[in-house]
Amino acid sequence: MQCTDVFFLRADICQLGVDQRKVNMLAREYCDHAKIKRKPVILSHHMLYGLKQGQAKMSKSDPDSAVFMEDTAEDVERKIMKAYCPREEEEEEN
Repeated sequence: MQCTDVFFLRADICQLGVDQRKVNMLAREYCDHAKIKRKPVILSHHMLYGLKQGQAKMSKSDPDSAVFMEDTAEDVERKIMKAYCPREEEEEEN
């Protein structure tokens, strides 16, 4: 589904986490088979930690773990105010 989104949305640039790299590369490989000359540019970034303590990454299945484009201003403020932020001493210990 994600691979088809690239073409349905006519994306020139795909910016996703490294965990989605295989899907992005599939989209580029498909361009060769479909004779599409303009392959999407792939920008992969490191995973972003979730907003809750102990979350290795943000997740769509946990709406409070991330800020989404469609969130209301109230939702964004609530999520940011509840977000986990380690104290400086905790960071130095790790």
